[in-house]
Amino acid sequence: MPPFIGVKRSKSESPFSPSPTAPEKSGKKLKNTQSLFDAADQRPTGSLKENEDFLNGLAGSDSETSLTEVSSDEFEDVEPQPAIKKRKTDHDDDDDEEIEWEDAMHDDKANVTPSSTVQPPGDLELTLDKGSGVGSFVNNQKKGPSKIERHIRIVTHCMHVQFLVFHNSMRSRFACDPEVQQILMDRISLTAKKEIDTWKLASGQTVDEDQTESPQPSRSKRGKKGQDGKNEDVRSQRDWGKPAERQEIGVANTSRGDPVYRLLTFLTAYWKQRFTIRAPCLRKQGYKSLSRLEEEIASFKNDQHDPEDHGERIANLEEFRNCARMCEGSRDVGVQLFVALLRGLGLEVRLVASLQPLGFGWNKNEEAGPKKKRLTKKLSSTDFENAERGRRMGIDPTTRKSRRKTKGQAMTGTNEKQKEARKGKESSGNGSKALPIDLSDSSGGELTTVDSDDSDDKSVVNTTPATSRSKPDLLYDRDLVFPTYWAEVISPVTHQFYPVDPFILKPSVAIKSEQFELFESRGAHVEKAKQVFAYIIAYSPDGTAKDVTTRYLKRHIWPGRTKGVRLPVEKIPVHNNKGKIKHYEEYDWFKTVMSGYARPDHMRTAVDDVEEATDLKAVKPEKKDGSGEKEGTLQFYKTSAEYVLERHLHREEAINPDAKPVKYFTAGKGEDKKEEPVFLRKDVLICHTGESWHKEGRQIKPDQTAVKMVPVRAVTLTRKREVEEAERDGGEKLKQGLYSWDQTEWIIPPPIVGGVIPKNAYGNMDCYVPTMVPEGAAHIPLKSTVKICKRLGIDYAEAVTGFEFGKQRAVPVITGVVVAKEHEELVRKEWEKDEEERTAKEKGKREQAALAMWKKFLVGLRIMKRVEDEYGAEGGTEKEEKNPFTNPMRKAKEEAPDADVAAAAAEGNGQMELDREEEQEDMAGGFLPEGEEEEEDQAGGFLPEGEEEQEDEEEQDA
Repeated sequence: MPPFIGVKRSKSESPFSPSPTAPEKSGKKLKNTQSLFDAADQRPTGSLKENEDFLNGLAGSDSETSLTEVSSDEFEDVEPQPAIKKRKTDHDDDDDEEIEWEDAMHDDKANVTPSSTVQPPGDLELTLDKGSGVGSFVNNQKKGPSKIERHIRIVTHCMHVQFLVFHNSMRSRFACDPEVQQILMDRISLTAKKEIDTWKLASGQTVDEDQTESPQPSRSKRGKKGQDGKNEDVRSQRDWGKPAERQEIGVANTSRGDPVYRLLTFLTAYWKQRFTIRAPCLRKQGYKSLSRLEEEIASFKNDQHDPEDHGERIANLEEFRNCARMCEGSRDVGVQLFVALLRGLGLEVRLVASLQPLGFGWNKNEEAGPKKKRLTKKLSSTDFENAERGRRMGIDPTTRKSRRKTKGQAMTGTNEKQKEARKGKESSGNGSKALPIDLSDSSGGELTTVDSDDSDDKSVVNTTPATSRSKPDLLYDRDLVFPTYWAEVISPVTHQFYPVDPFILKPSVAIKSEQFELFESRGAHVEKAKQVFAYIIAYSPDGTAKDVTTRYLKRHIWPGRTKGVRLPVEKIPVHNNKGKIKHYEEYDWFKTVMSGYARPDHMRTAVDDVEEATDLKAVKPEKKDGSGEKEGTLQFYKTSAEYVLERHLHREEAINPDAKPVKYFTAGKGEDKKEEPVFLRKDVLICHTGESWHKEGRQIKPDQTAVKMVPVRAVTLTRKREVEEAERDGGEKLKQGLYSWDQTEWIIPPPIVGGVIPKNAYGNMDCYVPTMVPEGAAHIPLKSTVKICKRLGIDYAEAVTGFEFGKQRAVPVITGVVVAKEHEELVRKEWEKDEEERTAKEKGKREQAALAMWKKFLVGLRIMKRVEDEYGAEGGTEKEEKNPFTNPMRKAKEEAPDADVAAAAAEGNGQMELDREEEQEDMAGGFLPEGEEEEEDQAGGFLPEGEEEQEDEEEQDA
């Protein structure tokens, strides 16, 4: 019988009937098309012999038929129906189950007669696409990421953050290298040296005048009639002359502000002209696909290093020194070298880094964008080797020879520059400032200071280029409009922090707290460039680091721009002994990471304390209240602290009956328009039921009317049943009244008479508050006092001080007893005696348990010593070899595989046979040893001769 296959449609004619015409290769629809399921379900026709021959023919044609011989002309392109039908099929061995069949064929199509030779379908082709990344948001067809995928991204984010923190710590260490600082200091121009000397004098530091080279006098200092100024009187100068001396040595001159601000303004402009950007900086790229990652990793390992493809690579301190000699690199290296320059001047400077780690979110911004086009031509092997050789040698780009100019061209260019400068000064007039600063990337060279005749402001600098750059800046990272690295300079005079960025921001030196917010990255350009503001770390010269994110947040409010890109503080529950949550503790993961870089307590300075108390103190966001809403709206009254509507009251709140509305609120429109009275918040009363007031030691005054009626709140199972019965009897929900504080009074029970303690229906007394104890009685909140009262024959009542609710039951909390006041001292003394006896018994039990443990220990030692004496005296280490807990080899032998066990058994059997042969050699082979003859006088059987005959005769006589 052919195998049974689920039927899709009704049975049709046999598909093996001959067809008059073969199907043509045309785009028309083929008629009488039959599905594969109909063909498989068709019962074979003909006799048994024909069916057997047909099956044998199919079996014999297996070797001749290939899965690739089917032509696509015999199949029809059919559009599947979206509907899915379910049909039940019965099997002999299985239960009924539903099989879903896809309606891939239309019912109106006729059968197509196949060719005489049955050809199977073509080869199976599998396409494995590596274009999608691991847990990709774009290519992921699932509704959302799984738990393991989220965990992978969080772990990846944490690892990347720690790597970046350590990387920047090493770069800060490179910036402290004395050789790097000396290289940068040697390349400072004379004008910059003059500015540095001016800053040192203004800061109260000493300057070696012998090493200071005085620049040539400017044109403004010369005489009006072309005099060279040699005979000029120094006292006629506007500024202090050379013979002038300072009366206070070592005191800073702050008449023009902080001296370090002028120096930083000059050095940022100087460094921007001096440094050349030749490589891309460190930035966030996002999660990439597997194929792209494999391609980049293979290129990084095998191909020649290309900064544009592989990023900037500075493997060690020597390469960092070469960057300082060449004065070129990425924008990040430019800031790091700028920090080294400032540290070489003796300033306390921090290297601030805005970490750009991979995120832990699942938005499209976390996915890597398409690969960008190259900005430079890829170097050949020869050019790459030459560039690497020059980089290792540390050739300064400013010293390289460019195109040679003729003497006339050089002189012409110099004269033109002098004419332009002279023309600018003449047009500005007397007392005007010099030309403005030109910070464009096309200009470069040495900055010069121009002193004016009638101006005292020396902070103006002129950026007239003295020498041009040999290489222009490459257009790397122009989409990053906010800095990733910058410097924090601590003023030696005012001890304030000045963030400095020499490349991007204007002003380059921030002196106000409002200017600190300019370093916070925000805007559409930031989202497009994947620049985040999450972790801002400041690295000090002593190797420590500090999280200074709060300083640059807007108004110091958390989380600010760090939301979604920085791991938030987690609340971890702390459970008690019963497994319930006791309280929550905050866990800051990044604070734990930075604890390894924190400055120890003995190294902290006053600057750290002031910084943490002001700039690094986080501000919590203000909670919105009703004042922010428009007055007169429903939301305003709902959140207002002054007004309230009756609809917004809680269950235990009610309006004072004597209160009057201050105004009315109109709700609704048209026919649904309704006015509601508005009351003051101070007119709201806190109300409770009579049972709740009873637990607070108060009772309802007589003849009081409930302020508010609310449905009964049943907690225990018994109370729920009572409420259900009342609802069935009355036909409506049972309600109870709420009373305010003014409608209640303290519960004062009557005094006891004759030492008899009053009890309630349960045989105890309610003592929720001390006032509920009757006069003449005393509450003794001690354990085991019930047994004492029974033993002494004193009247008592158990004191109920509260209830515990659980499993729909209310269990009273019993705390001691209530007895007459004259019996209180007697009960307490008896309780003290019982406590002494109980303590003595517990002490005796502990002693017995300790003695029993010592006895067991000593007996074990004796047994061990006896075993060693009897079995382990000669072996020495036999006990360790036999002990499976201390000898792992013995345990391994016990757990050996079957082959080792079989080999050991075979070896043991061979040894047993050898022992058995030796024993047989020592023992006789029969009843007597070999060589000894049987003696005649010995009995041949079990009895000696004569005895047998005597026994036979006795039997015969018997």
